[in-house]
Amino acid sequence: MAVRKAYVDTEWGQMHFRVVRGDGTPLVMFHRTPASSASFESLMTLMVGERPLYAFDTPGFGQSFDPPGMPSIADYAAYMRAAFDALGLDRVHIFAHHTGTHFATELAAAYPDRVAALILNGIAYLTAEEREKFRATVAPPKKPDPEGRYAAETWTTVAGLFDEFDPDLTHAEFLGAMRAITGRDQAFNAVWDQDYPATLDRVTCPVLATCAENDMLRPFFDRVLADHPEFKSELLGPAKFFTPEYDAERTAAAIRAFLTDVESR
Repeated sequence: MAVRKAYVDTEWGQMHFRVVRGDGTPLVMFHRTPASSASFESLMTLMVGERPLYAFDTPGFGQSFDPPGMPSIADYAAYMRAAFDALGLDRVHIFAHHTGTHFATELAAAYPDRVAALILNGIAYLTAEEREKFRATVAPPKKPDPEGRYAAETWTTVAGLFDEFDPDLTHAEFLGAMRAITGRDQAFNAVWDQDYPATLDRVTCPVLATCAENDMLRPFFDRVLADHPEFKSELLGPAKFFTPEYDAERTAAAIRAFLTDVESR
């Protein structure tokens, strides 16, 4: 198989990742909540042979370690940088999806020498007031109960994300949600605490902003481009939250074209 799985040791614990070997500047992928690096399998398969590809399970998700307490956005960036260090990834491009955009942007702002380019797909470009509204309205994960109602309620919530029932992807998203009962709260808390527009202002590398045309974050995509006309941008197809799976070919083409342009400068 071209896409392989592995672990890397960090000072906090082991991080799980998927990898495709290759030559050139690596492309690293950060996933949405509550998914894992599995969400990038289709995308990575399409890009085999183009460059080294890495997709990490964010701590608290997939098979990576569980961070203690309530990590800050800076903590998540430090976790990722530690994995880069351990793998010898001195300078990378990053493709980040939804929650992953927050971790990737923090990392690029804090460690500009490590990130050559950012592709940000589905950006929650929120004001402080909007962040607090999201914090109050995004339902917390269901906790285990003796009758197992939390499993059925979680399934109903996950299935509601899809316009049409997709058994394989709904099952995968359900498993991600069940695994990340604590990790989901941790990641979202870090996101709501982050002043994302201010963080994005500190990024110095080239940026491509993308978004599914029917993503709930679509209005914020327009706001990003209004504030950052220097960014490249591309509107993708109707994949809603699931661009890496449902719109993998268009996503791969957008990444490929952008990185070709960046690396030709």
